[in-house]
Formats: sequence, structure tokens, C-alpha cells
Amino acid sequence: MASPLLSMDRVTARQHGRAVLDAVSLRLGRGQTLALLGPAGAGKTAILLALAGFLRLTSGSIRLADRDITATAPETRDIAMAFDTDALFPHLPVLDNVAFGLKMRGVPRAARRAQALAALQVLGIGGLAGKPPARLDPAERRLVALARAAVTHPALLLVDEPAASDASANREDARAVLRAALGPDHTTAILATHDRAAAFALAERVALLRNGRLEQQGTPQDLFDRPATRFAAMFTGACNLLPAILLHERDGAAVVNVAGVTAAACCPPGMAAGPVTLCIRPHRVRAEAEGKLRGVVERADFQGALTHVTLGTQAGQCLVETAQPPPGLAPGVALGLDWDGTDAWAIPPEAAS
Repeated sequence: MASPLLSMDRVTARQHGRAVLDAVSLRLGRGQTLALLGPAGAGKTAILLALAGFLRLTSGSIRLADRDITATAPETRDIAMAFDTDALFPHLPVLDNVAFGLKMRGVPRAARRAQALAALQVLGIGGLAGKPPARLDPAERRLVALARAAVTHPALLLVDEPAASDASANREDARAVLRAALGPDHTTAILATHDRAAAFALAERVALLRNGRLEQQGTPQDLFDRPATRFAAMFTGACNLLPAILLHERDGAAVVNVAGVTAAACCPPGMAAGPVTLCIRPHRVRAEAEGKLRGVVERADFQGALTHVTLGTQAGQCLVETAQPPPGLAPGVALGLDWDGTDAWAIPPEAAS
């Protein structure tokens, strides 16, 4: 098995007496894109700064391309970063801003200007080459910062809030821009974002962070379908979290008791019997005349393609998203709730808080 391009082993960093990173370990293969996902203060930007060499580690190590870079200077790491604040040089026109990294690497003037212009054109902003940063709007400034980071073809590209450059742009546009920046050889990249949808759309793997610690990592589908903790379940999308009892489990297939009703579910293999939290996404719950769990409609909100139905049940409040609401839907109507066992995931009690 090929060794990873990037390895972070139990990286810890402290600022002002507080751990901004707490024993974080990550692996990233060559050509992969990883999204760091989490709320403000989770440690996303701290990881980028630690990788770039701008945050001193308290303990742990970082290796890139089989080289220990834990204590090396930022300029020797072969890592480029597009900052959330864009950090363009105000006295240089856009073309010279993008060419700056190439200049530091000793690329001749004509060659670096040609490469810088090509990087701008790939992102669709070649017409900005002669403009000063002060004449750019925020979206343009961030695209220029991305071009400046990508033009040197670093071993690792770091991007802070990649989908924030234009709030009106859809994520397909953001994905196209990122793919263009990574180039045909697909530069290895790490993105930091608080936006779950952006992380899922732009990256092959996601690392969810909370209070400087790694909560869960895996593919976007792993995090969405198999959240490791209650926090992971809530942060990765709308979910119903129902108290349940795991009766027994075999190879990840489980039988649970939810408010006195026996139902099938999935869980981590080897989970012990006892209290669990059952996670079921709203679009995977069916509101029917009959069902596993009885409930009473509290409200029904028509939202175009979907109707959101909130029901009160003995297991707690439950949200259903359906494209085909049952006839006669109205507050006070009794309905049954049903779901497939493969769509219900049991979170262990030690991870549910």
C-alpha cells in the first residue's frame, strides 16, 4: 500500500493557554481533496496554519512526501495557502500578485508572467491581470488569491472557505473553479469550511472537527449515513435523534426498541446492548396511515418540492420530509412513522453527548 502524501500524527497546538488543536491525526493520499468541516473555533484554520508553518506545535509531527516538516520554515514546505482574507499585496497589480511565488522560486520574469496569466485565464479572470487589488470585488480577490496559491503547483494546496468567494454562486460553480485550480494533475488539497454542503460537494474525504479535536473522518457519505457522535449527526444535516435500546447486534445489523416498538437498524459492529441514540434523516422517514411508531401531526409546512411534517411521538418530536404527503394532512391528525432498517443508525451512548 502506498504511503500517504501527508501525515499528521497527534498534532497539538496551544494559544493563550488553550488547546486550539488536540492530538489531531490525519492522512491524505496524493491527488486527494480533504475538507476540514466544523463550526467557528473548531480548529479548521489552525490545521491550515500548522501545515503551512505559521502555527507552532506543542507536540506531534507533520510529514509531507516522506519528509518531516514539523519544524521547517514555511517557505521550504512546498505548501501554498489561499487565505480566507485573500492577503493580496495592495501595491502590485493582479498579474504580479499571482506571479510573486514564482518570482521567489527564481522563475524568469517572462516565464512567470506567462504562467501567472495562464492561471488567471484558467479561473476565468484573465481580464483582471492589470488591475490593482483595490479595484476588485471580494469574489474576484479570492479568485486571484486562489490563482496565486495554485500557480506554483505545490505539493499541497490549502484553501480557507473555498465556497465563500461569492454567496450567490452555486456549489457546482465552486467545484468547477476548484477543479480548474487543481489542474489536470489534480494537486492534493485541503479545504477548510463551516458549510456542510460545500464540504460534501467539493471533497472526496471530510474531517469533522470540534473544539480542536477530530470528531470523525471519512467520505461525505460515511459522515452523513454513519455519524460517529450526536454532534456529527446534527452538524452534517437535519436528523431525528430518538432514544432507543439496542437489543442485539450481529455484523452491524441491529434490533432496537424505540418507545416500546421493536425495529431494525444498523450500528458499528460489536456494539454492546443497552441505551443508544437512533439517527434517522428526515427524508428517510415515511409518514403513513400505519407504521412502526405512532405520532400526531404538530405542523405541516409546504415548501415546494417537499413538505416538512413535524410529529409528536412517544420517542420525541420527529421530522419527516416527503414529496408525497398523505391525504388529509393537518395538525392533530394521527399517523404512523416507518423507515427501512438500513436508514436508521445507532449511535453509542459514550458518543451521543
